[in-house]
Amino acid sequence: MPPTGMQNMPADEVSDAKPEELAILVHGTFAGSTADAGKKWWQADSPFAREVTEKLPDNVRIATGDEVFHWSGENGERARGKAAAQLLHHLQPLEKAGKSYHLVGHSHGGSVIWMALRLSMLSGNPLKGLKSWTTVGTPFLHQSSRQPWHPLNILAVLVGVMLLRPAFTAAKDLVVLMWDAASGHPIAMTLKPDAQAGVYAILRAPFIALAEALGVAVERSDAGIHIGSFDPAGDVSLIEYLFLSREGLVLLGVLSLFLYFFLHLAVLTLRPVIESIRVQAEKRLQRRAFEVYGTRWLGLWSDDDEAINGLRATLDLSTSFVKRIAPHDRVFFTDHLALLSRPYYWVLGPIFNRFLRPAIDSTVRSILVRSAQGNDRPTTRVVDVQPVPVAQANAAPPIPKSLQQEILDQSNDYAGVIAPLLRELLGCPSFSSGLEHFSDRLTGHELVHTSYFFHSGVVDLIACNIVWDAERFKFLEEAPGSPELAQWFATFKLSVAEPWGDSSLWFSSAAPLPKEDLPPPRRRAG
Repeated sequence: MPPTGMQNMPADEVSDAKPEELAILVHGTFAGSTADAGKKWWQADSPFAREVTEKLPDNVRIATGDEVFHWSGENGERARGKAAAQLLHHLQPLEKAGKSYHLVGHSHGGSVIWMALRLSMLSGNPLKGLKSWTTVGTPFLHQSSRQPWHPLNILAVLVGVMLLRPAFTAAKDLVVLMWDAASGHPIAMTLKPDAQAGVYAILRAPFIALAEALGVAVERSDAGIHIGSFDPAGDVSLIEYLFLSREGLVLLGVLSLFLYFFLHLAVLTLRPVIESIRVQAEKRLQRRAFEVYGTRWLGLWSDDDEAINGLRATLDLSTSFVKRIAPHDRVFFTDHLALLSRPYYWVLGPIFNRFLRPAIDSTVRSILVRSAQGNDRPTTRVVDVQPVPVAQANAAPPIPKSLQQEILDQSNDYAGVIAPLLRELLGCPSFSSGLEHFSDRLTGHELVHTSYFFHSGVVDLIACNIVWDAERFKFLEEAPGSPELAQWFATFKLSVAEPWGDSSLWFSSAAPLPKEDLPPPRRRAG
């Protein structure tokens, strides 16, 4: 959908009139490849790349060669966060050169783009060269955690500080010991007696016992606990004793284990608190990022998208994975012998079914749900799955109903070939080879989620967002293609525009949108 007058202007004048712009395509989960060019929608010279290029002005081109962006495609928040940092780094040469560019992401490729935009805000360097970003079938995971001042967080801070104390005390004692040795002061490898050490005496006791079991001399007296056989008046220096003698090396090893153990426990205890604070900060960061980048966004999704609906279904998963303990019906001969076990069922069954089974079931369900969601971020949970990145964009509509139905009908037609492929899969002698054969035979048309780019209407809308003039919608009056798509695009852009302002800034008076097609005004978030 080229803007007004673009289709009437010679191609060479278009190229001379505007500097070159780059469109970078970002694939989703499990869709990666090391090749820059190929048949995948995001690769150079793909059917989608060729089709969208025909709809774009000559000064806009699809990334090729080293410009193509790659990421692992793993299903995890860590992988997506790492990819976002890589994408931000990938864009820096364009930013330094002052070159304009566009981002298009499918599925969690859109999540990667959104994370990169938030990272740019966090670094204090918003992307000035970004002219548009489009997400296609992206399930945005909205996460939550405990409030920073939750009682459990306060308790975690207290326990964490208590665990840090022995680690810092041991580190301080070692530093003082080394300083005394270097300064020529009297050296005493003696710990405080248990009566003066308090709780610290309980925490250090297993490590002192371990050192003693490994051959380190331990001498207890009223003055304290003397560790090791080092003699300051002898011919061996402290450095030689610690690093060249067996006893010294064992002593250093036990001390390092002591430091690591309590430091690690403290980190595990404080991690939920840190994540709680970070999640709250990220919510504010998301609002700020959308205020900057929101009007450049176009979200394309269908109400029938399997990925979005499937991930949303995991939020209310109530399937039980652990059976109740109950006596079996007496069917087999051994069932009659099992009558002797009935007292165990009577005693242990109620305890397991009432207390242990719900806890185990909840843990198993949580592991499966988090794995399906790709939520490997610690101490957080996904509370919502939406096709929009922030609540500010909740008024944004899905793609037009007619286009949704077109995609669904085609997917249903292609889905008919899945049953024969499944029979072939089950008939293979090796399940792994059959699964590979099955995946190779899939075309992507079988699911709504993977078939967006096969429809010209979706390609038209992506091209429309790339060439859209952010100040006015005049080009929509003469844009080729379906008027319904042009009107839907305008409605979508108004739904994410802030502030609303005068509609004359957005539409020319020659082709105003009907009032019923415009979303209602909303208050500015925050």
